[in-house]
Amino acid sequence: MNIKSKVNTINKLLDNYRIKNGYYAKKGNNSFIIIMYHGIDLHNSTRFNERFFSRDNFEKQIALLKKHCNILTHRDFMNNEFSRDKTNVIITFDDGYLNNLIYALPVLEKHDVHAYYFITGVGSLPHKVLWADAIDIVTKYAKEKNKISLTGIDFEFVNNEFTNRDSGLNVKKFIKEHKAPGYDLKEQFVSQLLSIYDFTKEAGLKDYWQLMTDEEIHKTSLSKNITIGSHGFYHNNLGSLSNTDSVEEVKKSKAYLEAIIQKGVTTIGFPDGSYTPLLNESLLSLGFTKQFLVDYKFSDAGNKDYVYDRFGLYPYMGNEHQVLHKIIHQ
Repeated sequence: MNIKSKVNTINKLLDNYRIKNGYYAKKGNNSFIIIMYHGIDLHNSTRFNERFFSRDNFEKQIALLKKHCNILTHRDFMNNEFSRDKTNVIITFDDGYLNNLIYALPVLEKHDVHAYYFITGVGSLPHKVLWADAIDIVTKYAKEKNKISLTGIDFEFVNNEFTNRDSGLNVKKFIKEHKAPGYDLKEQFVSQLLSIYDFTKEAGLKDYWQLMTDEEIHKTSLSKNITIGSHGFYHNNLGSLSNTDSVEEVKKSKAYLEAIIQKGVTTIGFPDGSYTPLLNESLLSLGFTKQFLVDYKFSDAGNKDYVYDRFGLYPYMGNEHQVLHKIIHQ
């Protein structure tokens, strides 16, 4: 498929997405699409998850978007300065991987494109690794009958998953729906996973889990092409916690990031898209005037002028994403 054909197909997919989700508008209206990325590597590997693009592949996407769309800066977005002639696009990255600094940022700066980096505080914790990355990597190396125990529940590795033999409960589902605040349970989980296979000692795997340090977050924030936002402190599913606990976690994140970058933090990308309408309102009162979701989960969310849906460029979120993913990789 040639470049022109790819661009036409991508434009059709974007238009279909806008129509489906109520964003479609004729030229002159303040319509835009928010794209969500996660990690960038050198090899386009999807061995551990399907969220990673290679640096070269990512640059091709950015070049296409820059040529055919209007990529908004933070200033554009805050001031409602939209193009009347092109599709307006916002680029975001979740999680705060080091690869966002060493691979993605040079591409963004080369093409003078802006992106939001939504960053957790997990890089400041003892294990410095997101629990979801730990489980994704370890499941590629674990052996049958390896076991993990959390809150008295045993999870055994069978058929490439850690599940409870009696209930069939999957450990990922258990972790995501756990309502305890903080990171103690997840620290225990990561510690047990590392005892099964310590991937942190494998240099070739660092791109798939290593987070930015405080110094690296600060370095990233100095780029005019980056706006730093919150991704929660512990990457907890904030919609699963009490509102009080969720607000406290975001407060902690805001204080942590602002101390590093010496700038205000007014944007948030919700981990796993998990939120509640009450949390939206609570965070607005804390100064989070731009809140990024992944799929509206409540009927009133689309009516709030500070809450925005996103879609990710990876295949498992639906047919449109699968097609776009295939087009980019051809």
